[in-house]
Amino acid sequence: MRNDDDGLAPDIEKAQKTILDNGLVVVSERMAAVRSVSFGVFLKTGSRQETVARHGLTHFIEHALFKGTGKRTAAEIAEEADLLGGNLDAFTGREIVGFHDKVLDYHFERSFDLIADLVTAPEFDRGELEKERAVILEELKMVEDTPDDIIFDIFSEQIYPEHPLGRPIIGTRDSLASFTPDLVRPYYEEIFSPGNLVIAGAGNLEHGDLVALARRHFGNLAPGTVPECLPAPAAAASIVLRDREELEQSHLVIGMPCSSAVSDDRYVCNLLSVILGGGMSSRLFQSVREDRGLVYTVYSAINPFKDCGNLNIYAATSPERMEETIEAILNEVRRLRFEPVSESELRRNKEQLKASLILNLESSSSRMSSLAQQEMTFGRFFTPEEILAAVEAVTASDISHMASEIFDPQEISVTVLGDLDGFSLKRADLDLLDRK
Repeated sequence: MRNDDDGLAPDIEKAQKTILDNGLVVVSERMAAVRSVSFGVFLKTGSRQETVARHGLTHFIEHALFKGTGKRTAAEIAEEADLLGGNLDAFTGREIVGFHDKVLDYHFERSFDLIADLVTAPEFDRGELEKERAVILEELKMVEDTPDDIIFDIFSEQIYPEHPLGRPIIGTRDSLASFTPDLVRPYYEEIFSPGNLVIAGAGNLEHGDLVALARRHFGNLAPGTVPECLPAPAAAASIVLRDREELEQSHLVIGMPCSSAVSDDRYVCNLLSVILGGGMSSRLFQSVREDRGLVYTVYSAINPFKDCGNLNIYAATSPERMEETIEAILNEVRRLRFEPVSESELRRNKEQLKASLILNLESSSSRMSSLAQQEMTFGRFFTPEEILAAVEAVTASDISHMASEIFDPQEISVTVLGDLDGFSLKRADLDLLDRK
């Protein structure tokens, strides 16, 4: 075991990092003023590592870990989680998987034992896997019944074709049907190895106590190997129109490649997105909703990965107003591309972005998540002061340069889901972005 003092951030109390001999990383930050402890076990890889044959397997395993261990049945896991009064949960992302809880400080050790048992000793009972397969199929139906969810899956498939980042995390009916214990167990052993794990904690805890628990429950595990990260996908620009005539609204996503999660330009890109569609005073909200009354919901967001990313704009409107809505959105995108942002607008949006970034760090659970993400993405911790300074350093010129770079009509993808009723869209219709 070794302590790593590089990049420790002076914060509420200094964030600390320890690496066990088998490669498992433990990071924590003490928050003496709270009575809660938030902690989690995180995989450095997610659905991005899956082959076509394994599509959805990472998410399936995340569910399956709650179906029983050598010490606890699925019912006992649920009962103990409720008894501890915490917020035991799990998730699967494209580049991360997490199992986490937030409990009162005196329940910390027992809750850690519960999550460690789930992660290190799953049974993968065939009967329990069948039950969970049925549950996930219902989850898949729920997504398919939620157009403002499924449209982002369609968009991801078109911007990252033939790449795991473009596939839905949940998998498909066909892939789910193939997941037997003989397939589940080897893949679990491949990705749930100490070298691929980060344990993060924040709240009323001591770093040494977290390290001791990690060593007790994970220290004897063999290091394993970290799965190789697949190369970044080549982003495609396409237009996809899906007819769902039963929908009352048509749903729209306009997206384009942008900075990655580790790019030096990430704060510029995030601030650009806030200006465009990040709040009630944003250009899209004021123009498309307030001034023209075309939509109820419209916003922009960044979807960053370690080596690529995309900025996407979402809106939902009446089918007969889709063409007008797209034109209104593109007008605002064009303005950002060709007209400088005023200093007053830049200042207002800087304050909004800084508030959202910093206020999100005031709970033990958000600080724990931030520690885990920073460790897996950067291998170091960023202080609030560093984050604020990076946002403050963005200039109006930076925004203009970023807008001209990413708002290229030849790089833009458009997805529409709804009652098309003769609606059509061609690449030439996006040339509005080239007009000064």
